[in-house]
Amino acid sequence: MVMSYDNYESSRHSGSPIKLFLFKGTQNIGHFAFCDGETPFTRDGITYQPWPIKHDDINNSGNLDKADLTVTLALGTDLDALFVAYPSSQVINLTIFEGHIGDVNIPANYPAIWVGRTGGANFNGNELEITCDPVSTSIRRPGLRRMYQIGCPHVLYGDQCQANKAAATSSRIASAISGRNISLSVALPGPVERFVGGLIEWDDPATGWHEMRTIVKINPAGTMVTIRGIPKGLSITQTVTVARGCDRQMTGCNQHSNIFNYGGQPFIPLENPLSQKNQFY
Repeated sequence: MVMSYDNYESSRHSGSPIKLFLFKGTQNIGHFAFCDGETPFTRDGITYQPWPIKHDDINNSGNLDKADLTVTLALGTDLDALFVAYPSSQVINLTIFEGHIGDVNIPANYPAIWVGRTGGANFNGNELEITCDPVSTSIRRPGLRRMYQIGCPHVLYGDQCQANKAAATSSRIASAISGRNISLSVALPGPVERFVGGLIEWDDPATGWHEMRTIVKINPAGTMVTIRGIPKGLSITQTVTVARGCDRQMTGCNQHSNIFNYGGQPFIPLENPLSQKNQFY
């Protein structure tokens, strides 16, 4: 049995296309749903609000070099706050569905035509331009991810690292905020250099979204951290959690009591059998 979607697609006059854009966070920011129609549209229990939104041409050539997709929408939605001054702390997935107004409202008649995730964003006049990567770009990295290297390639606190994040995390109160500097009510446990490259996290009380930033510097007293980006949604007297970083060397792994999961090869010989110096290490 041919679906009615195919009938609309092949029709010369009956088609009335509509596209649905579903932005969905990987944690607790919920979803943002828009359509390019004139009235709200519901698909699979989600209501898509009409809004000026479009995307550029979808590349189906099989070449991933030009597979990025730019979605442009008018300012004025809650989505704007995710990209103001600093990108979102979590992955925002995007799915675009396409169907025809008047077709039977079942998910099969409004299939997904593009799936990926958002990247950078640009505010251009009264529009928000979001660059998105298709899900297929995850296969762009051929071969093994790990290289023969001295440093550890594992994601800190990730599945392969397995360092205990809870044991390396301290809770503090933000006592002052100045630009990218956050002062803490109580000094972090020493040696404080271990927190460089770590994470500071908090919840935005206005939106409920979870924010995190990388620590790029800490003062010798351990009472002030400098972060990458701005502390969006953070206010004085709010609780933050600070997790230690790692220098990707055996010393850093030892500080986490995690040396058995070290992913580097620290004993690479510096001289080859012909007694020629290894120029790479």
